[in-house]
Amino acid sequence: MNALVNRTRVLWNAPDVRLRAGLFLIALAAYLRTMAPTVLDGDNAEFQYMAFILGVPHSSGYPLYILLTKLMTFLPIGDVAYRVNLFSVLCAALAISLVYAVAMRVVHARIPALLATLIFAVTPSVWGSAVEVKPYSFHLLLGVLTILFALRWHQEGNRRDFFALAFVYGLGLTNHHVILFLAPALALLVWLHRQQINRAMVARGAVLALLPLLLYAYLPLRADHFIQQQDPENWKLYTRSDAILKGTVTAYYNHTPQGVFALITGLDNSYKLGFKSEEEQTSRTSTALNLLLEQFGFAGAALAAVGAWAAWRRNRREFAFLALAGAGIAFIAIYLRGISTVFYFSLAYFILALWIADGFAALLRWGARVRAESRHAFTRRLAQPRMIGAILALLPLTAFAANFSKLDQSNAYLAREYAQQVLADHLAPNAVVIAPWEVAETLRYLQFVEHQREDLLIVNVSPVQQQFETMRVNARTLNRPFYQIQFNPEDYNAPGPRTVQAIPLPLLQPPQPRYALNKSILDEVNVIGYDFEPDPPEPGKPTRLLIYYRTLGRMFPIYSSYLDVNDLLDRAWLEQSGFPGSFYFPTFRWQPGDIYREAWLFTLPPNAPNGLYHLGLSWYVYDLDTRKTDYSREFSISLGTIRVGATPTLASITRRVDASSARGIAFVGWNADPAPTNDVMMLARGQSLDLDLFWRAEQAIPESYTVFVHLVDSTGKVFADADSPPSRGIFPTDRWTPGEIVRDRHALVIPADLAPGEYEIEIGMYLPSTNQRLAFNRASPNDRIVLTPVQVK
Repeated sequence: MNALVNRTRVLWNAPDVRLRAGLFLIALAAYLRTMAPTVLDGDNAEFQYMAFILGVPHSSGYPLYILLTKLMTFLPIGDVAYRVNLFSVLCAALAISLVYAVAMRVVHARIPALLATLIFAVTPSVWGSAVEVKPYSFHLLLGVLTILFALRWHQEGNRRDFFALAFVYGLGLTNHHVILFLAPALALLVWLHRQQINRAMVARGAVLALLPLLLYAYLPLRADHFIQQQDPENWKLYTRSDAILKGTVTAYYNHTPQGVFALITGLDNSYKLGFKSEEEQTSRTSTALNLLLEQFGFAGAALAAVGAWAAWRRNRREFAFLALAGAGIAFIAIYLRGISTVFYFSLAYFILALWIADGFAALLRWGARVRAESRHAFTRRLAQPRMIGAILALLPLTAFAANFSKLDQSNAYLAREYAQQVLADHLAPNAVVIAPWEVAETLRYLQFVEHQREDLLIVNVSPVQQQFETMRVNARTLNRPFYQIQFNPEDYNAPGPRTVQAIPLPLLQPPQPRYALNKSILDEVNVIGYDFEPDPPEPGKPTRLLIYYRTLGRMFPIYSSYLDVNDLLDRAWLEQSGFPGSFYFPTFRWQPGDIYREAWLFTLPPNAPNGLYHLGLSWYVYDLDTRKTDYSREFSISLGTIRVGATPTLASITRRVDASSARGIAFVGWNADPAPTNDVMMLARGQSLDLDLFWRAEQAIPESYTVFVHLVDSTGKVFADADSPPSRGIFPTDRWTPGEIVRDRHALVIPADLAPGEYEIEIGMYLPSTNQRLAFNRASPNDRIVLTPVQVK
């Protein structure tokens, strides 16, 4: 017993205290560097705002987690979401410090304990839980602390450790139910020490384990508070409490004793337990093995196997306790279907990390034998502890390098951007907004924490559920605006940009589109008009096109839609397919007299020239059974000619010129890339020069002119040219609007075989039918304008 007591004293000596503190700081620095800076989506956002309002989240309610993270919201740093995020970071870093303490208690050797702890710290399960705003890192902390007290009690027999074990385990039961599956291992430990336990000790331990469960009283008390504050108007939409509809209380909650019990125990999620088939069982087992390799790799798994054998030989009782603890956690992680499986396994991975420490220790013992028995100096040097430690240190270092970019959340602003897109989508006051979980919770955060659009009722429900249709019909009866939030594309793994929009079902107020049409695409559907955001579209930048429809009659086929953008020379620049309005509210459900809005997000190629384009829209019959579009049944209209590219201003022109012509065309300046130096342009042979010429129509121009751009010598001989109608032919002069400035881009390539020397760049206009040049004032001669001297190297 004295030896065990002395071991406890050793654990608290200066080197180990410094190592634990150092590990905490290293883990804290890594997790802080990669944590999310603001609100996230889904469950993460739910916990971020639930902590702020002291709400009731999904099962099991997590009362201890909510109360502790509420304290974090009072910190004077970052936004509220950042403060809640910080709690996970602190819990994970503290857990890493405790992992070293447990490893030292198991292997009694600093280098193996240190290396195993570092490996565990950079596994995706631990690092990922640190940057997830969920109870997983707190669960890991409580689980590691439980096992630490259990081992201390097992090794030293101190009753205080038994009571601490009982209390911490009870706290764990108020956070995440996976810790429940440590019970078989703890029961084994109690049985092994049955001679040292009496009834009073068991009773006191039971009280300490059950006492934290009183925290669950928070759930019905807090839920009742929110339900008492409900808005009676929302009962007219759906017969659920406003507290549940608005998200202050989870939709899994029922305000009855049975409902509270189901939430606390997680029985409302019992459908996630078990296997539906042998294939699913095989799949989950395969997933578990793949996740194991993702944590430790083949080398780490092999070390854990070696360490497990060494642990078995050293202390079979201790091995049995740890093995049963890991097996219990692994069982429920496999048996429970969920996307967070890797975090459910975290305590099982902790046990493997302890065996990895044993594996390291076994390698060091092997090295000692090699040094004692080998006759070769090189082999003895290779078996030195420092050499073995340096080689093994590559495991955490390579894992850190491999996982950093995968787990880095420091630029995770996308959830906030999606939510802000929704709130900026012209939502009518007091609207009902049906949103998928990942967007709904972020929107609720913005409402409850940042007080944005508190008039909206955000509801998370699938559009394929009956509740969606019930609320839509009731909202229509109450003349209350109703929107469905939809991603485009819905698959977050799809290539290209992804956006989110609020789809009105239908629009209650007639729109006033800037581009009014009043054209029929079908006998049953009239296109009222459309708007651009921003207007006009710019090449290389996202553009939103809003098309408004009025239903004239019922449509029985389902239609898909197709958008195309071609320039005036009939070159295609964009082709995109979709569905009018929403796929979940297809056209056959549109009611006569209603107005619907279709939103397109597209980005024209960056090299698309500024100018005029044709905008086309087509509808096709869509087969819902085969999920295929019948392109032979097409209904098309032209939405008209659109302007692409922002109208330049005089302020955007670096080289101003004032040259006008009798035909009403003025040249107002130019930009160049590369720009001239000291009024002389230095160019190399083979180099390309991008010129932006800026023109202005002083009046309506009946003719279509061509622009010439020449590189000439002092005699006027042309050595290179970039002649074309304005904007490569897609913005002809006869389509210019009086008073408008037009940007006209040309690329002039310097010939590779051109002799070095001095040249000039001249520009002008001519009529292709007569080759007659346009005369400009302030030009000499007046049929051309010299931009700049050029020095060709």
